[in-house]
Parts: sequence; C-alpha cells; structure tokens
Amino acid sequence: MQLSPGSRTVGSSAVERAYTHVADAIISGELAASALITEGDVAVSLGLSRTPVREAFLALESAGLLRLFPKKGAIVTAVDDTETAELLQVRILLETKAVQLLGERPAQIDAVEAELRALIQAQSDAAAAGDLLAYARADHRFHSRIVDETHNSVIDEIYSRLGPRLERLVHRVAARDPDSIDRLIAEHRLLAEHLRVGDTAAYDQALRAHLESGHRLPRML
Repeated sequence: MQLSPGSRTVGSSAVERAYTHVADAIISGELAASALITEGDVAVSLGLSRTPVREAFLALESAGLLRLFPKKGAIVTAVDDTETAELLQVRILLETKAVQLLGERPAQIDAVEAELRALIQAQSDAAAAGDLLAYARADHRFHSRIVDETHNSVIDEIYSRLGPRLERLVHRVAARDPDSIDRLIAEHRLLAEHLRVGDTAAYDQALRAHLESGHRLPRML
C-alpha cells in the first residue's frame, strides 16, 4: 500500500512501513473503530523511532483512518451509513464520468478491459485463498483503474486519498458476508462488459445496484 501523493511528507521506507502496518490493521478490522493507538506502541512493535511513526500517523489522519489527539495518541475512526453512502456517491460520480470519457477513446477500451479482467482474476484468487485484505485491495484497484481514465491529476489525488477508506468498506462487506463475494465478482465482470461496449447508462445502473446491495444501503446512491 502506498501513501497517497497528497499525504506523503517523508520519502522514507520507515514511514511507509509504519503507514502500511497500521493501515492494514485498520482496513482488516484488527484495529477496531474507536481503538486507541500510540506512536510509542507502534514504534516499539516495528523497531522504529517515533519520528517515522509520527509521519505515518499524519498520513493516516489525512486518509481518514485516524483522528489524532496530541500527547495522547490516535483513535481509529468509525464508519457509519452516512459516510459509507457519501464515499460511494463519490465513487459513482467519478467512475461514470471516467466510463463516459473512455467511450470517447474507443481505441483504448480493449487495453483497459484487459487490465480489469486481470484485476477480477486477482480478486478471485485472493478470495479463494481466504485473503480478504488482498481481495479488498484488488477490488479497489478495479474501480481505481476505471477512474484513472478521467486523465485528471486532481481526481487521481482525491481518489488516492479515499483509497484506504474504500478498501475498509470492501473488507467489511467481505468479512460480514463471505457468501456474497462470488456475486460481487460476477458484478465486476458485468461492469467490465458495459465498459467494453460503451454503455454508460447501463454501467451507471449496474454500479449503483452493485454498491447498494453489497453495502446493504437503502436507495441512497
């Protein structure tokens, strides 16, 4: 997992290591919402000084996974239905715009679809191995790859910042209802097919249904 462009303050492998360690624990639910963690505890567990951990905590706060309290530590943020709906609304807006823009560049569609098929296979492999963290990451990369087709650096930065929170939502769905994974992967195949034929309206409808059913939301999207 990479620090988002807007949150990286130190180009350090130690910062990256601390960031990934804590982010993975939050995304997977090992660190539950409202849990308190400290720079000292993380530093000791990883054999690091507090400086890179402090930088990682700042990046994690920027990503929306932690809320920092000076001299006390950090609290893992919680996710409610309102935030879930708001995050998914952003995903819908950006993805459907990206699909529309890609439809204006038909020569590129086959290459993008091939990448999406590979990411779907990565999801299937992760699910078969019982690796829900890898599954969540592949799910996010699928949607992120579509958003890349906006070719807009500001959108890329925004979506990168949202990545950890979106991965946490996907992991939560997979952990809560493992039997839904095959259906959700099949829905990704359908999305890829709508993208291939350039049917933006069908993509939008299928994406909304995919997210509402997967995240057990009422008609909020």
